[in-house]
Amino acid sequence: MNRPGRGLRRTAAAGFASAVAAASLAGPAQAGAQAAAQGPTVKLIVAQNSITLPSFRGRVFLDPGVYVASLGSALQFNVQRASYTKPITLTQVIHRPGGGTTTKSLPSSLLDGFNGLRDFLRLSVADTTGKVVASTRPLFCPNFGPQRAVPDSVVTNPYPPGCGFDPFPKSLVMGLARGWAADPSGFSFSFPPPTVRLAPGKYKVTATISPQFVRVLHVTAADATASVKLTVVKGGGCCAAAASKTAPARARGLSPLPRVPYLANPPAAALPDLVPLPSWQISAFHDRRSGRDLLAFNATVWVGGNSPLDVEGFRSDGSPVMKAYQYFWRNGHVVGRARAGTMGFDSKQGHNHWHFEQFARYTLLDSARNLAVRSHKVGFCIAPSDPVNLLAPHAVWQPPFIGFGDFTCGLPSALWVQEMMPVGWGDTYTQSVAGQAFDITSVPNGTYYIEVIANPQHVLYESNTRNDVSLRKVILGGTPGHRTVQVPAWHGIDPEG
Repeated sequence: MNRPGRGLRRTAAAGFASAVAAASLAGPAQAGAQAAAQGPTVKLIVAQNSITLPSFRGRVFLDPGVYVASLGSALQFNVQRASYTKPITLTQVIHRPGGGTTTKSLPSSLLDGFNGLRDFLRLSVADTTGKVVASTRPLFCPNFGPQRAVPDSVVTNPYPPGCGFDPFPKSLVMGLARGWAADPSGFSFSFPPPTVRLAPGKYKVTATISPQFVRVLHVTAADATASVKLTVVKGGGCCAAAASKTAPARARGLSPLPRVPYLANPPAAALPDLVPLPSWQISAFHDRRSGRDLLAFNATVWVGGNSPLDVEGFRSDGSPVMKAYQYFWRNGHVVGRARAGTMGFDSKQGHNHWHFEQFARYTLLDSARNLAVRSHKVGFCIAPSDPVNLLAPHAVWQPPFIGFGDFTCGLPSALWVQEMMPVGWGDTYTQSVAGQAFDITSVPNGTYYIEVIANPQHVLYESNTRNDVSLRKVILGGTPGHRTVQVPAWHGIDPEG
């Protein structure tokens, strides 16, 4: 894919005060029954059932992609000290289902100061015989790299983007919003993932929430552990690249909602309008590697209508395919959602991100508007690359991001991917490689049309579907290996001239 303008500290667990001892009197079954009353359901979930990690000089950045999720309600901890002469205190804030909060004091020994939660998660690595050959206990800051874990989570995570590293903080809030999750071993710009010494081979990584947090948070036995198959291979290049496998999710200044209802018939006032522009920058060339004659072109689909296009993928059970949902916005708030196709991860060179698979389709039609050639381009990382109509109603002049960044559409370990394009902006792709460009090797000379279809399978909800198709006339000529193309101006506009 070519797109214009587009990429721990660890310490040993301390002993517990009497408050933890009292909490430990509840057995696992009783703890599970009390969870709803005493806080959120904390659960370990995996992004992938099996992973491959490189080894650099015998060491591996161990991020198995195991997330700590907070379901049912938010997981929140207040960390503070009354003065610099007073000890740091830890308080869990419990959000009640009917509204309001209660608080519960916890031992400060659960903390590593303001840096995060001490000994929250334990990772052990076993070889094929079951022998544990490595282990680590990463520091857990819930504020690092949160991701949505379930489709009906709140829209945004209100907690700050990191924990305290200044030596003189007075207070800090650490937490995960309802339905969100964070990876204790994930990459952050302050701490890399933990490293362990492992030779190339097959392993099993088991993550377990430590007993003290199981008791305090009433985590069931089933939710407190998760396993991932690991293959270690010899790495190449700079070891720092491995540390960037998991990056913090993009923060968005959008208003959270308590629930996101499912809407079978979303209101028109909350719908975008996908509009494909006529293709442009059209050229014919001979690909020496394949020996094929190709017709390259650019294609832009932009968003008009009344709201942004917001498509979000959610992973479950380590599946390689994400179920996608469209979220509907009105007056800056999400008012509902609906199922809308799928996302798949494209690991090919130049991609390495999640594609929404039903965004657009490209075909070359003959003079009678019959199919002549179809482009194999089917997946798209949706992002605003070009302003198209910034004076349109509801247009956004400054979107949260422009173009295609390193982590715009997620990485292999993602649980959740949000691909969003605001009103007034378009997403442009250049089709100039075999499979995406039209193969015109066996196409006779003559008049044709490049057809761009937005939302070809009608999985997305739009305010107007009558403008989902654009046509651009082209005239093919020349001889095999030396094909030519003429492109008449479109409404007097001639970008090829």
